[in-house]
Amino acid sequence: MNREGNQESIARGNRDSATLEHHAPILLIGYGNPLRADDGISWAVTGEIRARLGALPVKVIECLQLYPEMADQFRDASLVVFVDAAVEGSPGEWRHHRLRSGGYISAFSHSPTPAGLLALAADLYGAAPEAHLFTVCGSSFEYGACFSPEVASALPSVVAEIENLLRTAGRGMPVD
Repeated sequence: MNREGNQESIARGNRDSATLEHHAPILLIGYGNPLRADDGISWAVTGEIRARLGALPVKVIECLQLYPEMADQFRDASLVVFVDAAVEGSPGEWRHHRLRSGGYISAFSHSPTPAGLLALAADLYGAAPEAHLFTVCGSSFEYGACFSPEVASALPSVVAEIENLLRTAGRGMPVD
């Protein structure tokens, strides 16, 4: 875990770690609080996917919130996938949105939106990776590490959908 309270790892086969250390072609970002029941669904999703990735060059980032400095990681990315809990909708319902760069990001913001981060990466680095947001609607955000039954039952289908997206995007990428 680094000093911002984030956990980062790179799932890969025998790729050179220096090549992927800072900029991976694919980023998977799960954000939320794993100690607030359903808000931790993103960390469960990223953990499951990390275990299944094999040799795909995917950098997995787990954090409590998004922060502006993350935009630097988008420079060489071909795909960025965000995973978060949602409060609007039916518990256990999940949604997949294709993101476009945009949204307001203030110089004083400590927690930009995914679209805001994409806009920042475009402004600073000319980066325009394909981006997706997966959200799972929770019902319990109290203190605790257990998911509600609805969110727990949604986990396998969300993981399968994201894994399929990552594998499709990773086809044709060199794995040395």
